[in-house]
Amino acid sequence: MKKIKRLSAILLSLTMVMVFAVSAFAAGAYSITIQNDKEGHTYEAYQIFAGDVASDAGQEGNVEGPILSNIIWGNGVNGTTLLAALKAADAEKYGRCETAADVAETLGIEGANAADAAAFAEIAAEHLTAVAGTANAPAEGNYVIDNLAAGYYLVKDQDGSLEGDADAATEYIVQVLGNVTMEPKDSDIPTVEKKVSEEDYQQDDGYGTTYNDVADWDIGDSVPFKLIGSIPDMSAYDTYEYIFTDILSNGLTLQEGTINVYIAVNRNDEVHDYVPLTEGEDYTLNTENVGANGGGSFSIAFDDLKTAPYIDEGNRNYVIVTYDATLNANAEIGLEGNPNRVYLEFSNNPNGEGLGRTAEDTVIVFTYELDGTKVDGANVETKLEGAQFVLFNGGHTRVAHIENGKLVGWVQLPEGYDSTKYAEIPYEAWETLNADTSVIMTSAADGTFGVSGLDDGTYYLLEIKAPNSYNLLEHELKVTIAATTANGQTWNGTAAQALTALTVQTQMGEENLADGTGNVNNGAVAIQVTNNQGSTLPETGGMGTTLFYVIGGLLVVGAGILLIVRFRMRAINNDE
Repeated sequence: MKKIKRLSAILLSLTMVMVFAVSAFAAGAYSITIQNDKEGHTYEAYQIFAGDVASDAGQEGNVEGPILSNIIWGNGVNGTTLLAALKAADAEKYGRCETAADVAETLGIEGANAADAAAFAEIAAEHLTAVAGTANAPAEGNYVIDNLAAGYYLVKDQDGSLEGDADAATEYIVQVLGNVTMEPKDSDIPTVEKKVSEEDYQQDDGYGTTYNDVADWDIGDSVPFKLIGSIPDMSAYDTYEYIFTDILSNGLTLQEGTINVYIAVNRNDEVHDYVPLTEGEDYTLNTENVGANGGGSFSIAFDDLKTAPYIDEGNRNYVIVTYDATLNANAEIGLEGNPNRVYLEFSNNPNGEGLGRTAEDTVIVFTYELDGTKVDGANVETKLEGAQFVLFNGGHTRVAHIENGKLVGWVQLPEGYDSTKYAEIPYEAWETLNADTSVIMTSAADGTFGVSGLDDGTYYLLEIKAPNSYNLLEHELKVTIAATTANGQTWNGTAAQALTALTVQTQMGEENLADGTGNVNNGAVAIQVTNNQGSTLPETGGMGTTLFYVIGGLLVVGAGILLIVRFRMRAINNDE
């Protein structure tokens, strides 16, 4: 695994002056107050050196106030093994030491600094034994470890107590010759954010143009996502683990080949201007849990972020991951939406093994449904079966591919036709296209037809076959779906706050037909499409038949008269 510095230490009193004198102060019961109002910590104090509290009054030295004399190993450390480890680590410094007093004097007489303290504490932390006291809950912003004897203490977070927490451990060596108050030097904590691209949102709020918390798309679309992790101060660690875990809803299918990872200066940088990191060399990609048909999760892990390329160049502050996911046929329609979540795990214990975990950040993708009903123009209560339609995108360039009532994607017009002649495409061409790719919607016995999985925006509904005995619509129907979504960076994670309204407007030619309110919960907007019956010949046996008889009789009479006239004219001509 990783080897982490055992201590990011501070000696509150670095100079340990050895004075062998009669104790002038009572040993007393002392306390360590740790100023930290974050819950979840369990601080432990281990006594490293014990002794008598004495005054430096009348003594040579540069320490004012109480000092520790008659030093022995404290009851929180195995002095024998610690001494051996110190000698093995630095024989030049500790080779002649035989007692705790020798070690303390060696640290003191050489003018110990923070680096000396850190090196000593790193070794001491491997040989701890009994805990002298703990504090596991803050009171008025402080953790208090009390009833401590005089001495020098190593104070640290309990091993594993912050595992999975969004916080980091700290540890100190503290001189306790009276009540001590200390402010922990917590490690920097990284943050993670997730954003989704919404084409209609053309703002840049510091995340890049179009990126925010809420979006809506067609089923079949490739939806761009962005993960943004901050780079913390990692100086307290020898190595620093850093792991993104992204969780997809069942309505989103990861496009693994679109994943790219960058080290960037700002969150809204055009990351493609950077050189992407290399999978397998710079980071590990794990997609074993990704669902073949959507859902699952994937991770991007750095065993040691400190060694990532470009990490120290030009104040690069963020790790950015970009990828696309397809909104698939499993997508939820309406308010439930298709959420997508991320969290970040990170090294959080400079004293040993341990990973913290941020809270999850969530974005959501919506999609909607168009419900149509075919009705008689003279009586809308009469529902019409057998009407057939195709649905064009807003540019009339493609036609909806529909399976089981859901949009699958968009296909080109029938071969040989372009977008300027869509109204002239014969029915036979649509049948041919439909045989290969389902594009035709047919109204059922109750007149209903429709498609789910639509983005908000404008579509064109073209009737290609009318119900039996009805006229084909002369114009296509323009359908505009409008959704009110919480575009921006402050969505609170509640779906009802992300999608708040849904409307539909229809237009036939130049005539506005109707505005309607959709159902936000199920994501559906409803429209009516009317047809009028065609002109018909009168039925046999009616007045029309009589007219035909009369007209026919008149024609026969007229023909007879014409024939007689012609004979008489011929006779006259012959006499002449």
